[in-house]
Amino acid sequence: MPGILSPTDFAACARCGSGRVHPKLLVMGPIAGIDSDSRSFICESCGHEGLPVFFDTAEIREQFEAEKKGVAVPAAKAPREGVLSIPILPVLTEPLFDLKLIELVQLATVTGVAWKDRAVRATAYRVGFQEYWDAIGGPRYNASRVFMLDLAGINRASPNFDVMRHLVKRCEVWLDLGAREPGEVMDGYMLDVERVAAGSKTLPSLDAFGEIHALSQEVLPCLDWDGAVVWGDPRETRTDLREAARALRAIGFDSLCVMDLRRLGTESGPDPALLADLQGLDAELYLGGGIRETDVPMLGERGIAGGLVDPFTPVIRDLLRPPRREGPAEAKAPEPTTRAAPSPRATPDA
Repeated sequence: MPGILSPTDFAACARCGSGRVHPKLLVMGPIAGIDSDSRSFICESCGHEGLPVFFDTAEIREQFEAEKKGVAVPAAKAPREGVLSIPILPVLTEPLFDLKLIELVQLATVTGVAWKDRAVRATAYRVGFQEYWDAIGGPRYNASRVFMLDLAGINRASPNFDVMRHLVKRCEVWLDLGAREPGEVMDGYMLDVERVAAGSKTLPSLDAFGEIHALSQEVLPCLDWDGAVVWGDPRETRTDLREAARALRAIGFDSLCVMDLRRLGTESGPDPALLADLQGLDAELYLGGGIRETDVPMLGERGIAGGLVDPFTPVIRDLLRPPRREGPAEAKAPEPTTRAAPSPRATPDA
């Protein structure tokens, strides 16, 4: 382009954003019709005369034009960080309403978990939230992101927003607050978390994910699985894992989570049969349930984007002062799956 443009410049009209701009030619000059006024450009799209706006790339120029036209431009996705290792933090906040907020925050605990009686149950193995965070957030473990399970929300439909608002300030948080309907999923973003996870164990059906996607494409859908997909409403019949995962992709979700509830809290590694069942799914996939830090590289080799690590792996326990253990651990490692087992149709206890 003649005039002041260099070969690497991408010019746009300052009024409409169009790239169809050129220097204004002078009709009176030493060589009429050839000399140009380098101070003025003309836009062929809207006729505006003036200095254009310059950009480094054509893509940025096109985004500027789209914004000028009022067209919504999706935010560019951050580059993949490699396979992620994300600790699961099951948080228990006791409903002691006569205490001050600071005392409630101090009483919050990270607890072991087990899938029992169709619910995610807290085990007796637990430690104070601050002590746990000091361990995994310190330089030896250096966790920058956690997958937080609000057990009060998941089991009793009563998330403690005041306490959770303080807990999520420590790092980037993916939060499952036990939403029962699409609107409740969006409540999680009021806590300023990085991402809200929507679990099938509390949502009524696959159709709810369609409503959630219409509200936000950034929500992470989580298929909770115990041999079949577990739904909050026992009348939902679409319990085949691959079928449900493909349906989520058809809705428009680019990423999803699968939580093996049978192995959650067991630190027993992923189920080989489940890994085989997940092969070939066209999605950014995160897997939880029995995952240890040493399992994460293998998950990456299988094309899985990240592992959701059990809350009290041997590595994490080694970083902690001995936590209070008031009874035997309730989670036991199941045998590897050989075929999909039918899922009970009872709703998890409150």
